[in-house]
Amino acid sequence: MKLISTWQTERLVIRPLKRTDAEFILKLLNEPEFIKQIADKQVRTINNAVNYIETGPQSQYRQHDLGLMLMEQKQGSRPIGLIGLLKRDFLGDPDIGYALSNAFSGYGYAIEAAVSLMHRVATHTEFSRINAICNPTNEASLHLLDKLGFVKQGMIELPDDGQPVVLLETFVVRDGRG
Repeated sequence: MKLISTWQTERLVIRPLKRTDAEFILKLLNEPEFIKQIADKQVRTINNAVNYIETGPQSQYRQHDLGLMLMEQKQGSRPIGLIGLLKRDFLGDPDIGYALSNAFSGYGYAIEAAVSLMHRVATHTEFSRINAICNPTNEASLHLLDKLGFVKQGMIELPDDGQPVVLLETFVVRDGRG
């Protein structure tokens, strides 16, 4: 069961985050759409971004063999976003997380990466169910999750800030079995 390794899709390389990705992380986490739809992570300097990588994704890699990974274009190795599974204390199952830089939205990268991730979950883990949480106003993300087979379970409040989010879930399908 090794989710934290590099893999490829038709147009993307998806790999674990490294300290050297801090410049991209700083830019992505401060895009207005990221702050609006996901959260203001208060990452304002390169050092903040390195700390975010080390205490967030890399910590999840070590503790749970899960975490957000970097999406980069195969051609040119340009970073474009994040995708992965997270383990949150307030959810019983891992949840899918993703964020795409605005410059790369609308080209199908998020669904390409998400379909690939869900295939890896089915072939490399024993998980039977995956959650997702989403800002209720994020229509693009809700549409993507619907395409992946996620079903709305209701609304919950995030424990850290009380923000209401949509809770969704899907069952991991393996060889025709749900």
